Order: sequence, then structure tokens, then C-alpha cells
Amino acid sequence: MPEIDAIKAIIQPIALEYGLKRIYLFGSFAKGTANEDSDIDLLIEKGKPMSLLKLSGFRQDVEEKMNRSVDVVTTTGIEEAFKSAIQGTEILLYEE
Repeated sequence: MPEIDAIKAIIQPIALEYGLKRIYLFGSFAKGTANEDSDIDLLIEKGKPMSLLKLSGFRQDVEEKMNRSVDVVTTTGIEEAFKSAIQGTEILLYEE
């Protein structure tokens, strides 16, 4: 399973290519409870408007590089309850 530093190293150039503002890791990888079947959960702050197609392209690029399923949510697309649930466990992977 990839370590946090390995995930960062893969995410950062892709995030730069897509013009993202911040990316956080949350879920089992952030908590240290991931197993070989775990997906990678990413919370994205877009910074500027991004089409669904472009967001899907980002997810696909990360999946290809990580060879693992990736779930992507945006800061504008999550409910407060969900935001509260992950707050404090998220790990900053990228910031422009």
C-alpha cells in the first residue's frame, strides 16, 4: 500500500496540471487503517470553476498513477455533516 509521501508525490504534479487549489486525503488512508482493497479518498478545493468532465479526468489520472480506485469530492459539493465528520482527520497533500 502506498505511504502518504508516495501519494503526495503522485498527486502534486497532477493537481498542478489541473490547476487545483488544495487537495486533502481523508478516509482509511488518512487514518492509517487502509488495506489492500481500500480506495483513496480525496477532498478537492478547486479554486476556479472546473467542469465535471475535467474533474473526472483528474480522478482517472490519479487512478491510473496509483493503480487504485479513487473517490473525489469537492469542497463545494459536500454537506456540513460530512465536512464535520472528516475534519481533523484530513491530510493536506497539495496546496498551490
